[in-house]
This record gives sequence, C-alpha cells and structure tokens, in this order.
Amino acid sequence: MKERLLAVVLVAFIAVGTAFAMPPSERGALQDENSATFLNVVSIREAVTAMPKADLSQSEADGILFMREEEKLARDAYWEFRDRYGLPVFENIAEAEETHMDSVKVLMEKYELEDPILEAGKFANSDLQVLYDDLVEQGSSSEVEALRVGAVIEETDIQDLNDRLAETDNDDIRLVYESLMRGSRNHLRAFVNNLERRGIEYSPVVLSQEEYDQIIGGSVERGPYQS
Repeated sequence: MKERLLAVVLVAFIAVGTAFAMPPSERGALQDENSATFLNVVSIREAVTAMPKADLSQSEADGILFMREEEKLARDAYWEFRDRYGLPVFENIAEAEETHMDSVKVLMEKYELEDPILEAGKFANSDLQVLYDDLVEQGSSSEVEALRVGAVIEETDIQDLNDRLAETDNDDIRLVYESLMRGSRNHLRAFVNNLERRGIEYSPVVLSQEEYDQIIGGSVERGPYQS
C-alpha cells in the first residue's frame, strides 16, 4: 500500500538525515504560538451540515477514516515529545491537532462512518501503527530528531491530503481537507523554524523540493474556519 511504502521511505530518510550548521534564516521565521493552527469545529460543522449529503465512493469513505487517524498520529506523537522534551511547539501543535481530528469527525458523523479511534498510540490502520511506532522511536533519540520527525509528519499529512483531494469532488470533504492542509503547512513551517533556530538545516523527504520551498517561503496562513 501507498501508506506502507511511505512509512518505509520516511524512516529511511530520517535515519540517515544529517544536521548542517547554518545561521538562523528569516525564511519561515514564525512564532510557535501563531503557527499552531486551531480549527473552529463549530463553524466547520455548520458549513458541512449546510452542504448536500452526497453519495460517498469507497475511496472517499476510506480517505475520511484514514485522515481521522493520521491527524491522531500527529497529536499522539507530539504528546510523546511534549512529555519527553517540554518544548512549547509540541504542546501547542498537539492541541491544534485535536481540532483537526474533530474536524474530520464532523464528516464521519455526517456520513455515518464508524470511528476508528483507539487509545493514544494505538491505530486501527496497521500502516499508521507501523509509521507511528517508527517515528516515535526515532524522535525519542534527541530533541532535534523529534523536531525533524514533526516536520516529516506534517510533510506526510500534506502529501496524503493532496492525494485525497484529488480523489473527491465533494464540497464538504474538500472544505475540511483544505482547512487541514493550511494547518499542516503552518505546522511544517513551525518545526522547520525550530530546527533553523538550532542551526539545523532540514531537507524535505516526502514533498518535492519545489513544493517544500514554496511552503517554507510563505507566511502563516489564516483561513475562514480557524479559531
């Protein structure tokens, strides 16, 4: 499966990642508290409910369930790193990821999909379980590696959202996914900024260099469904 292949590639790239000293750059110079993107779940629910209830393809239904767990993967990993390192970036973004999970749940409730969510660190999707275990293990080796893992998680989220958006023309699904995408881009900027402040150069391992540069060169994004 695509997700399993991503897991193998991500772990391989992180394991061989090399830190390069460099002066902090103005590129992506964001404040953590401004880049943690909280979604307004009430507003998203109102907007989604007002849209027609379309027939879901199996791919669309599977995508909603997958994104619900992938947002949980981010939250759970950041909880782990928050407890281990006490960095505000993990605390802030973990709280934001909870609103991302809840936003996907709005779609699940509308389309009467069974919630796959299990306890923290556990996943119904076996590919996500493997990915979570590998990334948390990698991030537990040092503070810098945890920040690097955060960036990888956000890259992965962006790529998977791009893939899911290509599979649907439902306005309600697109609304939620595009809101998640803005959040993931902001969170990627935050992790890269934290690495740069430590003199570490981060290179993309999932996104193309062109897409990555475009994201990192941009400012914090605000959308209509953010708190």
